[in-house]
Amino acid sequence: MGFKPEWFEQTQQTLSEQEALITQEAMELVDSYWAQIKERKRNGENEGRLGVRLIDRQGYKIQIVWYRKQWVGPKDDKKLFSKAIPKGRIRNRYPMQRFAGFAKWEQELVEMYEDDFAALRTLSGAIADQRKAMSRARKAYIEMGYLDEADDEEIED
Repeated sequence: MGFKPEWFEQTQQTLSEQEALITQEAMELVDSYWAQIKERKRNGENEGRLGVRLIDRQGYKIQIVWYRKQWVGPKDDKKLFSKAIPKGRIRNRYPMQRFAGFAKWEQELVEMYEDDFAALRTLSGAIADQRKAMSRARKAYIEMGYLDEADDEEIED
């Protein structure tokens, strides 16, 4: 048994694959939310003031952010502005109190999606933590002489 430098590459590949799966699942859920809002609009119902978006920066934890929509301006030239709703003290979950000012149907949508969103935020955070740990391990292996700086740059690409 000995040091296997390919371990870094294999682990990096696995993390990238898992990250892609999590991002895909998150996008499908966000799209599902918006499909319900569009259906309400098609049926002539109020589309509400609540929105959700996925922010995906490759290699970092995904963000699934709820926000308040606000239309501003004259009737014929309205512009949509959004303001993020703060999560609060719980790291990966929005507390339901944050949605108290929204319509009951909007609160029900949040309840329907937020458990899954929280789980995906947690999973994505765990992968980001693994990437950080891999980086620390690489640096330690370089210091020990098992890897050189050139190996380190190849792995990060």
